[in-house]
Amino acid sequence: MLGRYEVIDILGEGAGSIVYLTRHTKLKTYRAVKCISKTHSMPTSIFSEANLTDSLRHPGIPMIYDMEEDDQRIYVVEEYVQGESLEQILLQQESVSQEYIVQIGLQLCDILIFLHNHKPYPILYQDLKPAHIIVCGNQVKLIDFGIAGYITNQGKNFQNYGTRGFAAPEQYHGGCPEIQADIYAFGAVLDCFAKKNRHSCSKQLRDIIAKCMRQNPKRRYGSAEEVKAALNRVVDHGRKRWNNLLHSIAVVGASPGAGVTHIAVALNCYLNRRGQSCMYVACTGGDVTDCVSRMSAAKVEQNGCVSYQHFLGTCEWDTAMERREGMCIRDYGTDLQGAVMEEGDITILVVTLSVWRQEAALKAYEQVKCLPNLVLLCNGSDRQQAKKFAALTGRRIYYFPYDPNPFREYQEKEALFTRMLKRKE
Repeated sequence: MLGRYEVIDILGEGAGSIVYLTRHTKLKTYRAVKCISKTHSMPTSIFSEANLTDSLRHPGIPMIYDMEEDDQRIYVVEEYVQGESLEQILLQQESVSQEYIVQIGLQLCDILIFLHNHKPYPILYQDLKPAHIIVCGNQVKLIDFGIAGYITNQGKNFQNYGTRGFAAPEQYHGGCPEIQADIYAFGAVLDCFAKKNRHSCSKQLRDIIAKCMRQNPKRRYGSAEEVKAALNRVVDHGRKRWNNLLHSIAVVGASPGAGVTHIAVALNCYLNRRGQSCMYVACTGGDVTDCVSRMSAAKVEQNGCVSYQHFLGTCEWDTAMERREGMCIRDYGTDLQGAVMEEGDITILVVTLSVWRQEAALKAYEQVKCLPNLVLLCNGSDRQQAKKFAALTGRRIYYFPYDPNPFREYQEKEALFTRMLKRKE
């Protein structure tokens, strides 16, 4: 393709256009190449979009590297954005937390602030919706600037009115929409997620969404900066709930295969989703962070930390990490002695209670029962076995639900962690 790109795969197809995943033959870097048929599109609008986004430099906006054409097609070479759209996440997730909604919202605010303060003319995006928002690891990216445009002193009569359900009411009436149209769409995006939050959003967040989506543009927020400030107040309010929470959690298994790492990673993601800065540490080595680092959209920081979605972890706990603010989840594998010696603020003993492992579970319990704030967590056994073990130890035992993906949010798992930690505040 164009003599420089090797086609790897098809990323998507539409009316008169195909998007290919390609690799530059010399640079060995991946690019997305959008091929638009001249018989199915307006070349002028394609060039306008390319010219507009080519001048934008922001981590939340994909770069355009090149643009070419022949008799039949226009080729736009763009940054390859690897991740999931918010539309996909909405379809896949059973529920989403308020913390996740707020973090997505804060990043979108940063992008809108950049666009609305663009010089010499502000840029109105005009088609904000979940399908155009991609989550790449911890970074949100806004794609498809097809109907974006400048707001000049003379104004502009936008001929495209966005997507029904997300476009502001004034966009359907022609005229000259202002930045409050993007703020309306921003509220509509957050509202989609708020409706999926089965734990219910706070009144603070609901009020922010309602103000963004007011029918009268003058009664909405005056700028994306104002929206961001309001969302930050929600974050500050949420952090107060964690001020007295435990800072070090040790997770250890009674026997190999108990699922210690899976549970530790899931707990790390749960806390980070809720705005509690949390680090996963593999205390016995292991290759979990190495495995995560090889996942698509994972990021490896200079200090060796690996981040992926809401996971943040390392296998090297040095002095610099100990000075890091926030909570630490320490994965001890089956090193019961190590967990006892370190004595975290809370210790979670993970047991499986099959016929072959009940004796190992009781022996492990005897080694750690002296620890303060000990939590027993049953994984991979039925509830009747868990009740019997609780009776033998005289302690409450929690039951870890089926969890196919530790990085994902599932209602039953989130509810378990919430109950478990509230009892230890």
